[in-house]
Amino acid sequence: MMNLLRRAVSSSSKRSELIRIVAVATATSGIVYANCNPDLGTRISFAIPESVRESVSLPWRISQGLIHRPDQSLFGNFAFSSRVSPKSEAPINDDEKGVSVEASDSSKPSNGYLGRDTIANAAARIGPAVVNLSVPQGFHGISMGKSIGSGTIIDADGTILTCAHVVVDFQNIRQSSKGRVDVTLQDGRTFEGVVVNADLQSDIALVKIQSKTPLPTAKIGFSSKLRPGDWVIAVGCPLSLQNTITAGIVSCVDRKSSDLGLGGTRREYLQTDCAINAGNSGGPLVNLDGEVIGVNIMKVLAADGLGFSVPIDSVSKIIEHFKKSGRVIRPWIGLKMIELNKMIIAQLKERDPLFPDVEKGILVPTVIPGSPADRAGFKPGDVIVRFDGKPVETIKEIIEILDDRIGKRMQVVVERSNKVRTTLEVIPEEANPDM
Repeated sequence: MMNLLRRAVSSSSKRSELIRIVAVATATSGIVYANCNPDLGTRISFAIPESVRESVSLPWRISQGLIHRPDQSLFGNFAFSSRVSPKSEAPINDDEKGVSVEASDSSKPSNGYLGRDTIANAAARIGPAVVNLSVPQGFHGISMGKSIGSGTIIDADGTILTCAHVVVDFQNIRQSSKGRVDVTLQDGRTFEGVVVNADLQSDIALVKIQSKTPLPTAKIGFSSKLRPGDWVIAVGCPLSLQNTITAGIVSCVDRKSSDLGLGGTRREYLQTDCAINAGNSGGPLVNLDGEVIGVNIMKVLAADGLGFSVPIDSVSKIIEHFKKSGRVIRPWIGLKMIELNKMIIAQLKERDPLFPDVEKGILVPTVIPGSPADRAGFKPGDVIVRFDGKPVETIKEIIEILDDRIGKRMQVVVERSNKVRTTLEVIPEEANPDM
């Protein structure tokens, strides 16, 4: 092939032959572009796949005298140049010879694929911001050891995100919300922190430390983008200066608190199979880009490997409440609700032919006596289809509409038996924080 190329180059009359030869030679390696212009000479361009890019671009892999530079060579009135095809979306094979692997560059985020260094790189990005928290515990002046957990520095001002049960006494949360916390960073620095905010229902707290030197901070991600099967990492700093890291996948993105037998206000958790070891409570749940997408709060003793985290989107709303009101304000209207789907609606219509003729909505099985909903005229069996002027299909949508709007009138449209549609007016009250 090399001899044929040299003979074709030496004779301008064989330019068309050269084009055919090169086309055949590259048929399985890329795409050839040819432009035969008598005035400008013949230019042949190769579109070369990335898998053979190195063999084309490295000068020591090309016969001497044929190409002068890795990217382009001019001899006679011929110009040979290479163009690299767009990068493939498939994961890079580390064993493929001649291909440079960039996955080991810890400064670059994950491309969505799990490579040899993906978890290590994500852990390295979050690691410096994960801290150890230690709180002395006692009863009537008698020392009873320490509560040990983890936290994440989320702001350069020294704000640390953690679990409430790590830093406060749930039996006396109001008196201990200003308690002191010993904070140890990965680089060995120690601080005395103070609990500035804590929420019992969500089990989320903020601790603040003061530092004259810069503090490492974690990047906050978005839990709404998670899907079942996504890879995640649980990080903690339980007993020493070295982080503990476990990896797994997201099992469920909206595990209800009622599914876990937890009473009180409705909450949703991220369920993962990352092991949450003793002392890792309060540590971050991290995606492959090293971003915090949850706060690890508990594990199930009866099921090895199951862990639960508060989604970071919910945590961000809690932090907004802390900044605005110093506490989390939760409106309460006094309804128990069930989300409807086609299957449930079909079953309900079989039992009661007079069931409201709806395709979606939220069923009200119970109205708490004396509640705002009771005073507004809600009845068991009502199906909520619009709330404050917006169509609703999920309980989460109603919670988002309520937000922190205490004492504000809201119009609610409900469907009742015999195709009766009624508009009710409800005024939310603040929920009892001890509920």
